[in-house]
This record gives sequence, C-alpha cells and structure tokens, in this order.
Amino acid sequence: MPKRISDVSLHVYLTPETLDHVVRAVRDAVDTHLAERDVFAWRFTLPVDADDPRHAALETRWRTDNPGLDPGARGSYEIALSLVGAPAELTDDDIAALEHKLLLALYAAPRDEPEIPFTLSATQRTDVDLDTDRERI
Repeated sequence: MPKRISDVSLHVYLTPETLDHVVRAVRDAVDTHLAERDVFAWRFTLPVDADDPRHAALETRWRTDNPGLDPGARGSYEIALSLVGAPAELTDDDIAALEHKLLLALYAAPRDEPEIPFTLSATQRTDVDLDTDRERI
C-alpha cells in the first residue's frame, strides 16, 4: 500500500546552546503531534556549510536585525524531519498544523537569545510504495 511521506526542513541560525533548546522543543512538538497516530518519524540535525546560500541568507538576516553585535558562535543548522504514514494520517492540513507547532517551538527559545532567523519548508509525496512484506524476485 502506498504511504505518504512528508519531509519538513527547518533551517535556523543560532548558538549551539540555543540549538539544544530548540531541538528538544521540536522533538516534544513532534511527539505531541504524532501521539496516537500510526506514523513513523525520524529527526536529524546537521550543520549547514558556511558557503551554503541558506547560511548566508540566515546570517545576513541576523546581522541586519542585530547591527553592531558579534554573532559569536552562531551557525546555521538544519533540523530535518521525515514522517511516513497513511495518507489519511499525513494530510496537508495535518502538516500545516505541525509546521505551526514547530514555529511555536522556535519562539520557546531562551529569552536571552535575539530572534532566531529561520526558514521552514515541507514537501509531501505519495508515489512511493513501502510495502516491506512483498517478496523480492
């Protein structure tokens, strides 16, 4: 049976300490959102290379919003989520609600941190058949 796959990508520009807070908040948001659903999900966090255009855009936004401040140890990171489940479990409205929860998780960052520049994107596809019980020939 075809499954729906939803990939959510959150790019952030922040300190490693704040990243720890945001990752915990994202994990909690996803756990709460998927409670009592038959959806497989995983999350990973990766640093974004300094020569990546997304890093340059996020850093520029931070510097514009914080003139004269030193960014210190701030860097760009991607918090990537992949969710796999039945199409009825991962509707467009459902993913929009998850995106909203992820935004709230960002705003739950410690208040001593300036506003965190971010981008959020999601893609869905249902053209993949993940039937693992099928015999291979």
